[in-house]
Amino acid sequence: MPIRHHLATIALAWAATLTLALGTEEIKVTVHEGPNSCADFDAEKKPTKVQKDYSVAFHFTAYDDATGKKIESSHDLGVAPSFPVGQGKVISGLDQGLIGLCKHSKAYIVIPPHLAYGTMGKPEQGVTKDTILRYDVEIIDIQPPVPNDFKDIDSNKDWKISRKEATYYFESKNQNVDIDALFKTEDTDGDGYVSWEEFTGPKGAEGPPSTRQKQQTQEVDPLEQAAAIFQQMDLDSDGKISKEELAAAFELMGEKMTDEFWTESDANGDGFVSIQEFIGDPGREEL
Repeated sequence: MPIRHHLATIALAWAATLTLALGTEEIKVTVHEGPNSCADFDAEKKPTKVQKDYSVAFHFTAYDDATGKKIESSHDLGVAPSFPVGQGKVISGLDQGLIGLCKHSKAYIVIPPHLAYGTMGKPEQGVTKDTILRYDVEIIDIQPPVPNDFKDIDSNKDWKISRKEATYYFESKNQNVDIDALFKTEDTDGDGYVSWEEFTGPKGAEGPPSTRQKQQTQEVDPLEQAAAIFQQMDLDSDGKISKEELAAAFELMGEKMTDEFWTESDANGDGFVSIQEFIGDPGREEL
């Protein structure tokens, strides 16, 4: 087996172990101004507490919790963003931390790296794999979920409704609907499906993801992932992995590194594993 395949195996196993270890860190939410607790709704049945799928408008300023350096702020844009909570529109830690906050409250949400930008970080904003984020948020407004029949009917979530999906949905609701007549009205381009754009019923506030959004959600490039793991294993950040550092990765997994494994990993025998030895030459197939 090629050396880089040996290293890839240990690296992925180590990364999985590290994720479990980091996963013990929790989000910390501290309300420092405004209501600390509230009912779900006020006397007029308007929402007063952030709940999953509810749309929340809020101002925020994000900081590096260790240094206090400002990373970004909605105040700089002059607009309070609004989005449905708990649907993955923002980093996981913020998605979770907003739930339960009251309208007009101000809170600090401290988010560990694995619930922020993970091993890749966000270098363009100075966020590394180790950065703990602190969001100073102010809840401006809360709105109930927008009805979305399209989402309920589109069972396979491919952003188009088939005849089979429509039939199953209406049968589950015990509603006798003429599917042929429905598609004759809704399927305006005659392709056999009702797209989100064609659908005339309640369909929420947001349509299908754009091409750019799809690209951003694609799988991380394997070389970039390997480079991120290399940086994590390089404990002293000197751009190379020593025998002690690689042994520490084994120990984290409850294993012991053999001298044979080290000899194979340190191909040039200089006492360190370089990024080239770790990743290998992507343009050359190793035998």
